[in-house]
Amino acid sequence: MENKGNSLAKISLGINVVLIIAVIILFVKMPSGSGGNELVDGNDSTDAVTQLLPDDGSMKICYFQADSLNNLDMMAELELLGEQAQKDAEAKMRGKENEIKRWQEKWGDPSKLLPSELRTYQEEAMKQEQEIGMFQQQVQMELAMSQEDLMLKLITRVSDASKTFAEANGYDFVLSYQKGQNVYYGSPRFDVTDQLLELINAEYLKNQESITDGENAAEALDAGE
Repeated sequence: MENKGNSLAKISLGINVVLIIAVIILFVKMPSGSGGNELVDGNDSTDAVTQLLPDDGSMKICYFQADSLNNLDMMAELELLGEQAQKDAEAKMRGKENEIKRWQEKWGDPSKLLPSELRTYQEEAMKQEQEIGMFQQQVQMELAMSQEDLMLKLITRVSDASKTFAEANGYDFVLSYQKGQNVYYGSPRFDVTDQLLELINAEYLKNQESITDGENAAEALDAGE
C-alpha cells in the first residue's frame, strides 16, 4: 500500500509539472493587445514572420480525479512490474553479499594471518568495500530508472487519452485534480474522470486482446508445424 501511495504521489507530481509547463506556454503565446492577430519582431535572424493565434476570450477546461488512476486496469500490471524490479534489485544485492561472504571465508580468521598475509587481506578488503559501494549505487540507479519508466508509461497513457478526449469533445485543457495540490476546487460539471478512465481501460483492453490474438496465432502456427 505504501508503494502504491508513493507511485500515485510521483505520478501526480509528474502530471502537475506537465500542466504547469502547458499553462506557461499558453500565456507566452497569448497576444497582449486587443486580441487581434499580431506579428513578431521583424528583426528575427531567420526573417520569418510568425502569426500569433487570436485570443477569443474563451477556454474550455475539464479535469479528472488523480486518485482515480488507481482504478485503471493497467495498474495491477504496473504494480507487478514494480514489485518484480524491486525483487530483482534485492536478489542482485544478496548475490553480491554472498560473494563477499565467500571471500571472507577464504581468508578465515584475520587474527591468525601473518603480517604479509594481513597486508594483502587489508588491501583486498578495501577493494571489496569500494566495489560493493559502487555495486549498490548501480543497483539503486537501475531500480530508480525502472520505476521511472513504469511511471512514464502510465503518464503517457493518461496524456494520450486526455488528448484524444479533449480533441473529441472540444476541450482546451484536461487538468489533474487532487486535494491539496495546485487546483483546490473543480465543479462536478467539468469532472470527466469516468469518461477518461473508460477510454484508457478500453485502449488497454484492446492491446491485451491483440497480444492474446498474436500468441494464439503463434501457437497455432507451431502446432501446424
